[in-house]
Amino acid sequence: MKTRKDKYDAIIVGAGPAGAQCARELSKKGKKVLLIEKSKEIGQPNFSSGGTPEELFYDFDLPTDLAAGKWSKILVATENISKTWDYGKTRGYVLDFAKFKSFLVRDAIKYGAETLIGTSAKRLIAKNGVVAGVAYGGVFGEGEVFADVVVDASGPAGVLACDLGLRKKSLCSLSVGIEVIAENVPREMTKTLAFYFGREYVPYGYGWIFPMGESSAKVGVAVYRASDRGILNIMEILKKFTLKFPRLKDAAFMDLHGASLYANGGVNRHSAAGFLFIGDAAAQINPLAGEGIRHAMHSARMASEVIIRAIDKKNFDEKTLRQYDKKWKKYVGLKWKQSLLISEKVYGDISGEEMDKFMKLISELSPEDIFEISFNYNFKKILTRGVIAGWLKGLVK
Repeated sequence: MKTRKDKYDAIIVGAGPAGAQCARELSKKGKKVLLIEKSKEIGQPNFSSGGTPEELFYDFDLPTDLAAGKWSKILVATENISKTWDYGKTRGYVLDFAKFKSFLVRDAIKYGAETLIGTSAKRLIAKNGVVAGVAYGGVFGEGEVFADVVVDASGPAGVLACDLGLRKKSLCSLSVGIEVIAENVPREMTKTLAFYFGREYVPYGYGWIFPMGESSAKVGVAVYRASDRGILNIMEILKKFTLKFPRLKDAAFMDLHGASLYANGGVNRHSAAGFLFIGDAAAQINPLAGEGIRHAMHSARMASEVIIRAIDKKNFDEKTLRQYDKKWKKYVGLKWKQSLLISEKVYGDISGEEMDKFMKLISELSPEDIFEISFNYNFKKILTRGVIAGWLKGLVK
């Protein structure tokens, strides 16, 4: 695997949605990009619930064959109350995550990006207090490469951002998710993005069943800040969750995946001279439903815009790259703080009665209202009502 001997415009560490999309954006603009990925196979690791609105495909020019399933309904349920909102048409997709990540990298390569797979970034290289490159090691040997900007998109570990002191190694207690692909699923379950809340389903978290085609579905559970809760055996939680659904009795379970992530609402600072960190490395996951892919893609686009401007100005100091922080802050706004507060209540020590009150409240909403809450975190319709007002006391404006 060869790399150029001269300097790159950008070195990106991590080929997940944030890193691969950043490489794709920059290479399309003719910038010299090196993408470093520790996995030996592009598209791995393959864990994500992958539910997303159709806007993702329009916004980022993605072919729809990257989707394994479509959804036209959203279901939200507690043990006692269930509500389904029907959009009457395809409203979103469930990604084939490995295929999706592979596409992003291949598209970046098509426009000139280079890759080093099976390779880890060992440390940052600095010159005169400015990040200037990366020392690496892996299946293709060890070496050093240089660039005007280094982007850490290395996932929850955020190895380079931690080394630089921009974030702590542990941002909060890790949230943990695990899922299986279920085959031979009843057809009526393969059009609905289904979420299940309450301790009867998943303690301190939620479960999901997402469509993956005409007879397949992703079935998974996530526990919010698992180590704080003393949750040690998430596989047992998944097993108990699947047993809640008699319609899955004939399903064959395969392709078990799991991952840990930080769901604390993100970090305040993402930049230094010659350096940015984005995606899961910066905990850019909305804490309410754990959605990260779409936000990683938008963060990558913001980062590429700032990097291109820095290249044009030939200025990579902290002030120039801090424009990314401003873009991200505007993107998340107050909605992510509200999401965090709601998630800490919903996934905390909430009683079944209080959860049912929450369900009764959202059951009054229209399909578009529930879409706005689920994907745009627009809580205007419920902010000042009943149980939610109490949870957000002091924040509602």
